[in-house]
Parts: sequence; structure tokens; C-alpha cells
Amino acid sequence: MLLLAWQTVRARKAGFAGAFTALSFALVLTAACGVLLESALRAGTPTERYAAAPVVISGSTRMADVDPLIGKLAALPGAGTVAPEVSFPAAVITGSGQLLSGPQGGASLGHSWTSAVLAPFHLASGHPPTGPDEVVLDEATAARGGLRPGDTVRLATTTAPRAYTVSGLAASPRELARQAALFFSPDQAARLAGTTKGADAIGITARDGADPQALAAQVEQVLATAFPATGTELWSGPEVSTGDQRGEWEFSGTPGPGDGLASLAGTVGILSLFISVFVVAGALALTVQQRLREMALLRAVGATSGQVRRMIAMETLVLTLGAALVGCPVGVGVASLLRGVLVDRGVVRSDVPLHVGPTALLTVVGGVVVTAQLAVWASARRASRVEPTQALRESAAPAPRIGWVRAVLGAGTLAVCAVVLASSTGSRSGAGTAESMVLLLLLGVALLGPVIGRVASVVIGGPVGRLFPVAGFLASAALRAQPRRFAAAVTPLVLAVAFTSTVLFVPGVKAQAAGVEDGRRLRADHVVQADGVGLPPDFVAAARRLPGVKAVSGVVPAMTMVSNASPGTAGSRGVSARVVDSTELSELLDPGVTAGSLDQLRGDGVALGQRSASGLGAGVGAKLRIGWTDGSESTATVVAVYDRDLGFADALMPTEFAAAHTPNPLAPTVLVRSAPDADPQQVGRELQSLTAAYPMARTSDRAAYDDARRHRQESATAVGRLLLGMISLFTAIAVVNTLVMATTERLREFALLRLVGTTRRQILRMMAWEGGITVGVALALGAAVTAAVLVPVSLALTGSAWPSVSAAWAAAVLGGAALLGLGTVLLTTRLALRREPVEAMGLRE
Repeated sequence: MLLLAWQTVRARKAGFAGAFTALSFALVLTAACGVLLESALRAGTPTERYAAAPVVISGSTRMADVDPLIGKLAALPGAGTVAPEVSFPAAVITGSGQLLSGPQGGASLGHSWTSAVLAPFHLASGHPPTGPDEVVLDEATAARGGLRPGDTVRLATTTAPRAYTVSGLAASPRELARQAALFFSPDQAARLAGTTKGADAIGITARDGADPQALAAQVEQVLATAFPATGTELWSGPEVSTGDQRGEWEFSGTPGPGDGLASLAGTVGILSLFISVFVVAGALALTVQQRLREMALLRAVGATSGQVRRMIAMETLVLTLGAALVGCPVGVGVASLLRGVLVDRGVVRSDVPLHVGPTALLTVVGGVVVTAQLAVWASARRASRVEPTQALRESAAPAPRIGWVRAVLGAGTLAVCAVVLASSTGSRSGAGTAESMVLLLLLGVALLGPVIGRVASVVIGGPVGRLFPVAGFLASAALRAQPRRFAAAVTPLVLAVAFTSTVLFVPGVKAQAAGVEDGRRLRADHVVQADGVGLPPDFVAAARRLPGVKAVSGVVPAMTMVSNASPGTAGSRGVSARVVDSTELSELLDPGVTAGSLDQLRGDGVALGQRSASGLGAGVGAKLRIGWTDGSESTATVVAVYDRDLGFADALMPTEFAAAHTPNPLAPTVLVRSAPDADPQQVGRELQSLTAAYPMARTSDRAAYDDARRHRQESATAVGRLLLGMISLFTAIAVVNTLVMATTERLREFALLRLVGTTRRQILRMMAWEGGITVGVALALGAAVTAAVLVPVSLALTGSAWPSVSAAWAAAVLGGAALLGLGTVLLTTRLALRREPVEAMGLRE
């Protein structure tokens, strides 16, 4: 059977060209995504500070008192050094006032010198830090800052920037590639980290000859038996990390080397696979439909239904494997090109290599093989079950009806989408749900394609046939006779319009909603943002003393776990909170309070965003249990609920309540409002004067802040447009390929029309009308699918049913699709009409 399939494919190269093209391009895109995804996953997250410690204890919270635990760990037979470690922001301020970040924009962190053994760091020169004014720098940071032992350097830490003496330089066997390390004396590190007995992690080295895995098992037993209640009921307790898990925890707060690439490749890969199903299924179904006459002849000479199905399956397998020989190498080249573009845009780090191995390519080929077999199964089943005489009739005029299973599935899919979309408009969380419905909507349209073709042939084709007796009548008759061909031509066009429009317009609606809400929420006329290390409380105090300043508050992020303390409630959720000065908050922010009052935001009172309040089932007056990242718990009372929480905060907490539980007191943002009688520009100049003492501060007035926010949003959409370009190119190729297949199938029909007296001009006009109806229906369906997604998204985010859409971009999408579709049909028809009728009649014999 495989040999027969190969011979059939060789004998009918032209007939299989369209399906081969669809499979090849599907493999190019999915192979490129697969190679990029494998490269991202293999990038890994190697540890740097814990390279000499095979076992590390870490958790989601800071361990409050580790002395008892350290004593038990040190007594283990395989344990060497047991060293607690704390980390806190610390960065070098150069002579020009710039802050030095870690390599490749990574973090710059301070630690106690006692934890240097975990790397192990050793002194390359100088001596360890012994006093509160001494620091040891890693060699790379010192080289970038032009510093040597004995030099004086200003450091930005959790307190106001001040001078330290460089007591030494540290080096480690594993070069720091993603961070800068600054080491302080144990007492000074404890002061800067805000803890004397706590630790963020505990590293354990192994004695010579000890088995690291056995040591890890012993450590787990210590945690399980001696300290079964470490952590809180809201946070998970400490866990043992080994191998690459150490690096994953070490850099848990920062993106990994391949995270951005993995996210992009995964997203594009899933979308590409979904689109490939549509494209490949349509092309293969059209190929089988074009061969109904051949199938009938095979059945007439004794071939069974099973033999016909197996032959089609084997032909599809041969086509897929042949396409893999073309698509996989080209896909690797596309992956290399995309990696270069992403590196240039800063999405992917330059040290993430392109890994081309068999895993990704074999997985992609296997996936496309399965997809192709499933796609061709329904068409092959139908073609093999019809009787020979019926198949011979259907080769000229296929039955216009579709199976009831397909019709029910299509109608059911659209009904489910309608229910989900209608229910998604009630809350902002529904915007993501509505956006995800585009794929199901496209599936429903594809399933009901022949039905839509029948309706279009009557509603549109009927009037056209009466108004234009020759070309219009022929076009209408062709649509009525071939609804499946119409569906195959419409589906990729709908896909192109709907998918392109959704990817293009949904981010714009989201950005507009976030900008409008931010504008309504923010009342401050100056925003000070931190560059690198955050702004300490001393900066807020200094800004409050400036003349003309009415209100100032730092906005400190805090991640907490919150649960409803009321009886009968269960479960907890992570909450991204903002710690603020509640006394002046109403002058700086208007979060849109819907219940309660921000005037009560003091003591243990907290305000919840609408989504968090709904998720916790907590209204004003409800009691909450809050788990802090320092390992402790508190009880709070909900005093207000607000609805302007989009892109802001799930909860607001007063400084006096949360500061003691927030290890990092630095504020990435400080809000400032001028007094009514003050000159805002003068206030801005006064704030700028603070940068001499606080070089990390970047002051913007309201207009500059809004412009910067819009610029960040535009930059964030750049990668999305790259995704859009890739998918749009693939769908455009699919449109052209499908329309060429559908048009070239009709060589015999064109020849018969010409033999009975129809002129070339009349045939071209017929195809212009038919192509125009096809394109018009496709554009209408694509626009309907887009509107079905955009309107609920807009309602959920803005409350308006009229999403903000660029008319120029909308015209470009619709016009481009129309030009592509109609141009392909007419050009292919013109080329087909170059053949003489007698010659064309013989092509199908």
C-alpha cells in the first residue's frame, strides 16, 4: 500500500502540489517554534551563588529563626558547612551618578560575608568586611566601576545611599553571569536585610566523599520531623533544592535566560499548530474532493472502502514525510533568523544558543503526521463509503448537504461561544476568556462552512444571477453546486482576517483601558520612579520637606497570601499589594472606592480590589488572615473595596501595618502632589535637586509620565507585531494555496464552458463575481468573529461596547485580505484559460 501511495503521488504531482505546500509551510512554522522552544528549555537556570552547596533549603517566605535548624543540620554526618544567607538590594553608585546593575541587566544584591563560602567566593585581594562601613565587591563589578581595595564607594542599599570602603575583591570558580554580589559584615548585612536571626536560604556543603543525594534526603528528614510546622498555613514551608532547582530558586524573582523565548515560542507554536490544522485540513479535504471520480473508478474495479481509506492515509503520510524533508531544514533557518531578531529587540539574551536537536524536529513531524491523518480521516471516510455510481455523479456535482454530526458540532460550538462571550462581559477577568474564544469561533465557522455557502448562494448569489444573466448566473450556479469548495476557500480567509484583527486590536483595547484607568486613578502631579535600586523611606521624608509639596507617599510592592477568616470559608490566594502612607493617600490616588472608605485605611485596615474581594468573598468588615513573606501571620479588616485595580494592585495596606513584615522597604515609585498655591514646575525642580543624594531617582511630571507609559506599551506590542507578522504570512500563503487549488480544479469546467460558447471574458467575469462573493462572505465572517471577541473585551475592560480600533489598520486588514483573495482567483483563472479547451479536457482523463 505504501508503494502504491508513492506511485500515486508521483503520478499526480500537480494534484498533490497544494496539499504538499500546505504541509510544508505548516512544518516550517511549527519546526521553527519547536527549535526555539527546545533552545529555551535547554538554556536552564544554573546556580551561581550556591555552586559549592549541593543542598539548599529555601521557601516562599523568609525563615524567621534558623538557629535551631542550623544546629540540627550541622550534626548530619554528611554535612560540611551550614551557612544561612540573606539577600537585599545593594548597588554601586559610580562617580557620574549611575547605578551599576548586574551583568546583562541582572540584579545587584548584598549578602553577608559568612555566606560567601556557598559559591565559594574567595578573596582575590584585600580582607573581609569587618565593620559597618566596609564592603567586598565581586571582581566583575569592581572592574566595571573602576574600584580597587581601599577605595571609597557610594552604595545604594535599603537605607539612604552612603559611602563604604572597599575592603576586598571576591572571585568564584563560576563567573557571575546574571547578578552582581556585594558582601557586608554579618552585623551590617543583618541591619540592611531587616533580620538578625532570619534567613532567605540555608546552603549546605558536603563533606569529602559524602553523597549529595543522601545528604539531601537527610535534610528532608530533618525538615519533616524536627520542624513540621515551618512556614504558615498560608505559605508553604521550606523545601530542599538540589541540582538546577537551586538556580530556579536563586533567580525566582527574575526571568530566566530562556523564559522570554519559551513564552514566545510556546505561544506562537500553539497558535501555529491550531492554524495548521485549519489550513492542512482544508487543503487535504479539497485534494480528496477533487479525486472523487478516481475513487469511484477504484470502487468500480473492486477496491474496498478500507483499501481506499488506507490508500488516502498512506498518500497523506508520504506527502507529510516529503514535506518534512523541505519544511524542517527551512524551519531551522527561520528559527535562527527569529532568534537574531529577538536578541536585537532584547527579548532573548545573547547567551541563549540555538539548539538544533532531534527532539523538537521529531516531535513536530510526529504532531503534523497525526494532524494530517486526523484532518484527512473524515474526507477519506466519506469518499470510501459512497457507491461507485454515486461517486461518479458527485464528482461532477457533489451533494450540497453536510453530515448532521458536523452541523451539530458547528452549531454547538458557536452556541457555547455565545454563552461564554455573553457571560464574560460582567468582570475584567472575563476579557481573557473572551480573547481565547477566537479559536473556538473559527472552529465553528469552519464546521458550518458548507451551510454558510448554501445560504450565501441563495441570499447573495440569487440576486446576482438575476441582475447579471450570464456571469452572475454562472457564479451563482457554481456556488450552489459546490458548497464544500466554497467552504474550503472561505475558511483560510476568515482565519486570516479574524486572527490578524484579534492579535492586532485586542492589545490596543487593553492598553487603552489600562491608560484610561491609570489616568482616572492617579491624582499626583509628579511621579518619581527608581532606576535600579528602589527609593528608601529617607527619600520620601526628604521629598515631604520640600517647599510646595502637599502630599507624598512611597508605593512599596508586597506579595502576600490572603484568606477569608470568616467561618465556612476556605482557600487562599496570592495578592499583589501596595504599601502606602494612608494619611495622604486620597490626595495622590483615587482607586474608585465602591464600598467603605479609604479614611479608615489605618491600623489593621486594608482595602481590596474588586477582583480580590470577589475571589475571597470578602466585603467591607470582613476579617482576613494575611501571610507575610517574613513567615509571620496577621489579621486584618477590610475597610474599603475599589474597582480601579486593573494593572495596579489587588490590595492597599497602610505603612504602619505592613512595614514591619516587608523585608524590602524600597519603593519603586513615589507619588508627589503640589500644594494648590505652589508652582508645579518649581516643585519638579526641587525634586530633581534630590538626585544628587539619591541618584536612582527619576522625576517626571504628569505629562512626561503618561508619555513614558504609552511608549512602554508601544514597545511591549513590538513583539506581538512580530508574532502577528509570522502568523499573517502563514495565513496569506494558506489563502493563496487554497484558492489556487480550488481554481485549478476547475480546468475541465472552464473547458466545457468554452466549448459550449462561453468566452474567456465571460468566464473571468463569472470568477470575479464568484471570487467577490467568496471574499465578501469571508470578510463579513472574519469581521463578525473579530467583533464577537473585541466587544466583550471592551465591555469587560472599559464598559463600552465600542472598542477603540484604528480605522486605517482595519481598512488595511480588510483591504489586504480582499486584494489577496480576489487577485489570486483572477490571476489563477487567467493562467488556466491560456490552455486550449480540448487540451484542458484531457487533463483529467
